Amino acid sequence: MLLSKRKSSLVLIMANDNQTPFMQSGRISDIGDAERKNMKILVVDDDPDITSLYKATLEGQAGFKVDTYNDPREALSNFKPHYYNISLIDVRMPGMDGFDLYKELKKLDPIITVCFITGYEVNYKALQEIFPELDQECYISKSITMKKLKEHVDYLLQDL
Repeated sequence: MLLSKRKSSLVLIMANDNQTPFMQSGRISDIGDAERKNMKILVVDDDPDITSLYKATLEGQAGFKVDTYNDPREALSNFKPHYYNISLIDVRMPGMDGFDLYKELKKLDPIITVCFITGYEVNYKALQEIFPELDQECYISKSITMKKLKEHVDYLLQDL
């Protein structure tokens, strides 16, 4: 059973915590608690503090099922195709960067929805050439407030 109605979706979460385009448009999802319990999120970041914080927020406070990995190769070897509703992946990690991990995950699950997380500035136009399926709905950073992280994830999941 496929968990997503989208083909493939890629969202870049990046450098600032100001209002994002979707926040300005007033479109904030209202995913209910029952729906959240059935939604699964993969978080991959080499910083254990980030994965712990995201898990505590998205699982403990928001009610999602969250799997975390600090090693992208371990995340890849344990990946379950069509299992996760969304994956939050750090861009810069030792051994395998987030873009390479995304390419490998996409081979296993062509409809995967991925959000890249980074605290660095990114050339968005260049990324669109590499990843034409790149979805520009959401731009946030690792320094995002946990309330906004939950809102962004809710928003991204409302169309799945």
